Amino acid sequence: MLKTLDPSMLGLGHPIEELAPAAAKYGFQAISAPASVLEDRAAGREASAVLLDNGLSWGLMPMPADFYHWELEDSAFKGALETLRRWADAARVLGITHAYNHVWPCSSRGFDENFAWTVERIRAVNGILKENGVAYGLEFLGPHGLRELAGRQFIHSLSGVLALADAAGGGVGIAFDTFHWYCSQNGAMDDVALMEQHIDRLVALHINDGVPGRDFSAQQDMERRLPGETGVIDAGTVLERFKRRGSGALYMAEPFEPWRTRLGAMTAEEAVSAVSRAIDRLTA
Repeated sequence: MLKTLDPSMLGLGHPIEELAPAAAKYGFQAISAPASVLEDRAAGREASAVLLDNGLSWGLMPMPADFYHWELEDSAFKGALETLRRWADAARVLGITHAYNHVWPCSSRGFDENFAWTVERIRAVNGILKENGVAYGLEFLGPHGLRELAGRQFIHSLSGVLALADAAGGGVGIAFDTFHWYCSQNGAMDDVALMEQHIDRLVALHINDGVPGRDFSAQQDMERRLPGETGVIDAGTVLERFKRRGSGALYMAEPFEPWRTRLGAMTAEEAVSAVSRAIDRLTA
């Protein structure tokens, strides 16, 4: 597995020229790509050269849309697919090989209708990415509050997104987030064991921690902690087990607030160092 720095998840707006040396210094192996390197071929070549000089590779490819949001109309979806075609071609040239989208745990449609609607969209997205050598994963969202945003509940578990991925075919994989796992299953090891049985399909692992004093059903999606900070979520065991299975996935910290604001106010080296320490203490 590749220890990956994802600046967008961490609120880091520093240029790649500052992030890359710090990432290499603190043991990261990859940096997720900003949209700018996919839109501007010259910028992409320059950024890739900076990564190469620092012994790093590209991490996740950004997505141009929230493809499975119940309010994304077909016309907007088709427009986003055209952007995806351009970005995926640029990703192929730059050697970016991993991407994911989350699947919303609610919809304005009934379950069966939304399942078929989502599968059709997954096939279209994955088809473009697969043509360009990009492994694509689906992420389930676990927080209970997100299930109430639209009129009806939808998939919010690993088994659910595996069913979607299987229905879509084409080698669709999984993005596993320890916060969503905790919120969905109260940290039960069933889903970890299930993911281990499909470890070759793991595209990305997001590691984080929960807010103390809140039940798993009361955790809020955008309020998380750095991995290992509170001990609410056993992200270390998940990471260790997936590594032991030989996964080649990317893994990265995704703490959201208040850490995005805190890290965004730091220098590049201060922020990268803080995130690296948090990740490394899981396996210390």
